[in-house]
Formats: sequence, structure tokens, C-alpha cells
Amino acid sequence: MDRWVKLFANKKTIAAVFLVIMMILGIVLWQLEKKVTSQTLERLSDQLSLALNNQLEKERSVALRYALILSQNTALSDALKNDDEDKGFKILSEGMESIKVNTDALIRSQIITSDYVIFARSWDNSYAGMPLDFNRPDLLYFQTHRNPRSAIEVGRKLGVKATVPIYDQDKINGFVEVVSFFESTQDYFDRLGINLYILMDSRFYDTAVFMQENPGIGKKYILANTKYTQSDLKLLGGIDFNVFKHNRVIFSGGRYLFYEPMKNGEGETIGAFVFSLSPKQIKTYTHSDEEDISFLIHLSRNELYDVMVKKSFDNTLFQSVYDKDLLYLKDTVAPEDRELFLQEAHDRLNAYSKEELIGIMLDYKVNKKIKGEIR
Repeated sequence: MDRWVKLFANKKTIAAVFLVIMMILGIVLWQLEKKVTSQTLERLSDQLSLALNNQLEKERSVALRYALILSQNTALSDALKNDDEDKGFKILSEGMESIKVNTDALIRSQIITSDYVIFARSWDNSYAGMPLDFNRPDLLYFQTHRNPRSAIEVGRKLGVKATVPIYDQDKINGFVEVVSFFESTQDYFDRLGINLYILMDSRFYDTAVFMQENPGIGKKYILANTKYTQSDLKLLGGIDFNVFKHNRVIFSGGRYLFYEPMKNGEGETIGAFVFSLSPKQIKTYTHSDEEDISFLIHLSRNELYDVMVKKSFDNTLFQSVYDKDLLYLKDTVAPEDRELFLQEAHDRLNAYSKEELIGIMLDYKVNKKIKGEIR
């Protein structure tokens, strides 16, 4: 007994025991903090993905709406049919300028001939007469499909492209196209103080001729951002993308990075979106209310519902992606476009059997029920 009393009376022994206890406590706390951080990053990754998909869907929808309207412009169709490039450019440029003046929206539109040659561009007509077949493999879609499409595609430049075929009777006369280069999506995240990097797979180097001067990110990607710093390039250059794609979230260069694959209209991965947040932003998010999904990304309940409805439509009985998009756009069509939209929907739905229409409507009613629960 006396021996134990003397042992614990030894200051060194007491210090050693205290140190061991503190080490054990530190390890336990570190493990708990690590677990919380992992959960936080996972929640944030999901939220960033939702916000990104919501913004991209807006770009696709806006582009498709304008392309559909332009495709019904008789004067534009006549100019294409008569090979009057000057008239086509005048109609496009004046129309897009009117939109910009009245809505402050920058819309780029172009007309492409049936043999894939630029007929007219609203923003620059110096490329009229230039062939596009090598640079636009996505246009081959219309050799077997009549439906418009709106998706991220690689052309001479990576961007969102909404393409609507123009028909003369049953013969395709050309295409009207509205393009955007992620400006509204980048502006959205810029306002939140979040860096968004848009990366195109480097295997499209020969196709995307207008991006050949853009910085390469290792041997895997080409940076599509028009504005960047040397710090941005250093940050992206230090990423092991094999690990990044697998983990989806990494800490590198003093920043938390989040990975989201970029897919084209065929569902093929053609690049990546990378988000960059500081530890301070992550810490702020960690101490937010976990039930508030809109704390960092100001995604409204309506917007969240729209994204989830859009994803749920993927499993319904649509004959094409265009038909699915057409139903999704039902609640977003402007009043002045309503008649055109209803006619297009009527023409498309006539191609479905009674059983297919019942299947679609049953699924749509389920989605409507979900709406009430989320709100």
C-alpha cells in the first residue's frame, strides 16, 4: 500500500497519467470532429450538386424556349430557304438586341443549314458560310430524331446549346440554335462567394478550336472559365483527379474542393464542375442549423422542388428526353408563348398510346403529392 502511495505521490507519474488521459480524450474528440466534418461535407456536396443542377436547368430551359420561338419565325425560315444570309443576320441580331434592351439578358442565337454550315449568327456574322460538321458531332442526332434538344455540348466552344430543327414540309431545312456559356450559373455562385471551375475533357481539344488557347489542367482537362488567376491554376494543377473523382470531396491547397461530373445530351461524361470553398465557409456551414438546407446555397423550396421533380421524371414512360422536358416546362412557359407550347405538346402527345399517357399522368400525380409534403 505504501508503495502505491509513494508511486502516485511522484509528480512525474501524475504528469504521465494526466498526459495519457489527455491523449485519449484528444483522440476521441478528434474522431468525433472528423465524423461531424465528414457528414457536413457530404451534406454540403449534395446541396452544391442540387444548386448546380438547378442553375443548369434554368440555362437549358431559357435557351430551349428562345430557340422554339425563333423556329416559328416565318421570316427567318424564308430567309434560310432563300439563302438570304443578310436578312437572317438582321432578324437575329435585331431580335436579340431587343431582348437585351428590355430584359438585360444576353442571348446568342444562330442558324445552321441542313448540311451543317453557319447561315447567320446574332452576335457575329463573320463566320457565315463556315462548316460545322467536324466541330458539332451532336448535330448527327437529328439524322434519326425530329425532336429539339437542349444540353451541354462540345462545339468550337463548350456550352449549353438548345437546337431546334426547322422543317419545310417533311424535309429538314436547317436548325435554329441558342447557345450560352454558363454565364448565369457562374454569376450565381460568384454572388455566394463560391469559386466554380468548368473543366472540359482534353480529348475534345481538336474539336473545341476556340478553347485551344485555354489553360490545360494536367493532361486531363482544359479550363473553360474566361476569368481565372494564377492561384486558380495552381490550385487545380495540384489535384489528383483520380482520387478526386472517387472521393468527390477533398482538401487541397488550403481549400475544400467538391467534384461534380459534366454530362452531355447523350449522358456521356465530357468534363467536370469543381467547387472551391475556404475552411471559413465550411466552418460557418458546420455551425448552421442542419435542418436548413438553404443556409449556404440560397436554394428556395420552390427551386429544390423543381430539381427533384425534374429528376423524378427520368423514370416515367417518355419516348424521348425532349418529351420529358416539354412536360417539365409546362409551368414555366411565358403567357405569350402559351399557344405555341400547347400546340407543340398536342403534337407530341398524339404519338403516345392511351396506356402510355395513363402511365405518365399517374407518375405526374405522384409528383404533385410530393410537392405538398416538401413545402
